Amino acid sequence: MKLQIEPPDFIHCPFCGKRLDEREEEGKARKYCGDCKWTYYPHVAASSCAAIVNNGKILLVKRNREPYKGTWMFPAGFVDFGEHPADTVVREVKEEVGLEVASLRLLDVIQVDDDPRSMGQFGFFYRVTTKDNDVKNNDNGENSEIGWFDLDDLPLIGWHSHKKIVEDYIKKPNRAVNK
Repeated sequence: MKLQIEPPDFIHCPFCGKRLDEREEEGKARKYCGDCKWTYYPHVAASSCAAIVNNGKILLVKRNREPYKGTWMFPAGFVDFGEHPADTVVREVKEEVGLEVASLRLLDVIQVDDDPRSMGQFGFFYRVTTKDNDVKNNDNGENSEIGWFDLDDLPLIGWHSHKKIVEDYIKKPNRAVNK
């Protein structure tokens, strides 16, 4: 399924500032700098998200900034350059809720369609177990609250992909990776 989004439309070369030309490459029109020989290959970012469930409750964080400020989500963040998505989820769990990851299992990879910061990013969703459950809000700028919620009484979750993971995997825990 192809998302109906467009990549950024660069006009000038990010290296020399020259106005970009266009040429066909691999059957596609590509922006190209005749001076630097740089070709623009649009690409997507990636994020990693931790679904942490313990004793029938799921750990969520309440966003303290846009997008989706005031709604709840999994502890999550963008994958840094050169970082593996599994390492990102370990880092984000520690940074956001102060927990150490004991184990993780990939649930799904979803192309995110509702994040204006990086449309089309790939969201790597992991089922995570932690070494303990003593959470602490390590980033008040990013999250205003942290809470454990009963799966039958969830707060408002903002991200489409996070809602999908709860419905498809957390409430149906025997489902395998589908992609």
